[in-house]
Amino acid sequence: MLKINDIQINKIKLEARNLLVKLEDNKVHPELYTFFKKRLKTYKFYINREYALKSEMEYEESSQRLSIVINIIIPEYLIPKDPEKATETIMDPIDVFQKFYEVETLIYKRNHQKISIF
Repeated sequence: MLKINDIQINKIKLEARNLLVKLEDNKVHPELYTFFKKRLKTYKFYINREYALKSEMEYEESSQRLSIVINIIIPEYLIPKDPEKATETIMDPIDVFQKFYEVETLIYKRNHQKISIF
């Protein structure tokens, strides 16, 4: 299960906010890691195209631990003045990433299940 280890939000001058999110999943098979590494490149299509995105992944095969760092830069003019709506705007790419990860994991599992005739 994917869990958030850390979230950092920093203002970059007056133009943007940098959202750095560290996530981790345990018990990830090497094949799932390879599958997700390829699919991670498509995540940028699920968020606002005005956001800048960088991501990094590390995998420890012995512990089957997957670490993911996503760095999203959100232009300041896209962040509402209302604090509650601003929080929603900032949290949205994180929520989308978690759903993206869950769906990709389900796709992998569905495509790699052993099918039995009996």
